[in-house]
Amino acid sequence: MKKMILAVMAAVGLLFTGCGGSKEESKVIYVGTNAEYKPYEYLENGKIVGFDIDLMEELAASMGYEIEWNNMSFDGLLPALQSGKVDMVIAGMSPTEERAKAVDFTEIYYSSGQAVLVNKEVNGNVSSEEDLAGMVVGAQLGTIQEKIAMDLGAAEVKSYNSFTGAILDLNEDKIDAVIVGDAVAKPYLDNNPKLVKAMIVDGSSDGSAIALKKGSSDMVAKLNSQIAGLKASGKYEELVEKHFSGQE
Repeated sequence: MKKMILAVMAAVGLLFTGCGGSKEESKVIYVGTNAEYKPYEYLENGKIVGFDIDLMEELAASMGYEIEWNNMSFDGLLPALQSGKVDMVIAGMSPTEERAKAVDFTEIYYSSGQAVLVNKEVNGNVSSEEDLAGMVVGAQLGTIQEKIAMDLGAAEVKSYNSFTGAILDLNEDKIDAVIVGDAVAKPYLDNNPKLVKAMIVDGSSDGSAIALKKGSSDMVAKLNSQIAGLKASGKYEELVEKHFSGQE
């Protein structure tokens, strides 16, 4: 009887392996993003889509993983990573020196400049970084664009939970400018005819990388290898063409 009970218990344990087991055993990775940054990641018909999403899906599939996506605020992504709520973060995130103290990053997988958008009816003559001094500049909370605005000497940097809020205020002349990734600027300009791209500012060398919890050197190496493989196969360029063609 004791042997039978042990056998049943063992069978039950097997049934739940992968449900209550580790993420590695279940072959699921939990990836955090902020789906408000088209064409990197955004919502379309209620589904998260974009360049980062397609890239991460390709990388995960090549390593035998499935992804469970977690959409959250940008400034909450790294805390979620550090606390173990997600395994990775991909969100057009630049691997700044400050961030690299707290998390590990892959190599940069895509680079883009930083665009300054203005309301052409009010500030259409802005053409240099010096022009931004004394202005109220909007950016998304916790982003590299927020730091760039501070470094450029803006009179005030107004931070928003999303770039959408900043664009709305710029349209209504509540702020003087907004700094966004250049690859992200076109959709905003297409949908807001009052806005124009005044210039590109320094910051293009930062690029975007995938973030992982500190001490994830093995997984970082695997991801770097898979990214290199996608580039060698031509698949990476297909994704770039799909999502960034016509963005300039």
